[in-house]
Amino acid sequence: VPTVSDNCGGTLTLNTTKNPGTVFNLGTTIVTYAATDAAGNTSTCSFNVTVQDNTNPVIAGCPSNITVSANASCQATVNWTIPTVSDNCGGTLSLTSTRNPGTIFTLGTTVVTYTASDAVGNISTCSFTVTVQDNTNPIIAGCPSNITVNANGSCQAIVNWTAPTASDNCTVSPLLTSTKNPGTVFSLGTTVVTYTATDAASNTSTCSFNVTVLDNTIPVITGCPSNITVNSNGSCQ
Repeated sequence: VPTVSDNCGGTLTLNTTKNPGTVFNLGTTIVTYAATDAAGNTSTCSFNVTVQDNTNPVIAGCPSNITVSANASCQATVNWTIPTVSDNCGGTLSLTSTRNPGTIFTLGTTVVTYTASDAVGNISTCSFTVTVQDNTNPIIAGCPSNITVNANGSCQAIVNWTAPTASDNCTVSPLLTSTKNPGTVFSLGTTVVTYTATDAASNTSTCSFNVTVLDNTIPVITGCPSNITVNSNGSCQ
């Protein structure tokens, strides 16, 4: 509180529009002191008290990181609950986002950021990630049925078939490998042929079929004797 004095002394009064310890609202308030002497002469002094909002708004309920599986189109529609925003001074609050719930996300990780602004431009942000993973196995089409063939003269068989094809929701051309290829020589018996398709995310699918080589060739007898005619001995044999 300021002090007051007068050339003639006597009774002096000092009045004010606000006292120390008073609560001030947001903005600028003029505080005025008025001093009055015994003769009614008056002097005043004034100063400003400015209350500024330097507190950022508060974002509550920011979503945790989200991980989902990609659909057949290698994308995902992702939903979440929008966070809320509050401020110490109230007023107009805005909440914007780089992505909205129900948005389509592509394969990989996307950062989603919410930004809250109050009436005087204080800003807060919160962020979370949306990760779309490829958890879908590739598809193998046209897997051959089991094959049965007869062995050749070398007790083997060259076997041909139409190789299957592979497709995937996220990989244009999945890697397709096989334990045996068409035109391979197979030995007698049953051999399992397995095709394996692998996509870019290392998801795999397999298909298998049997190749059975049978021995249906009768044995060959050589040097078969001609008919024989002989005379019996004394024992009639």
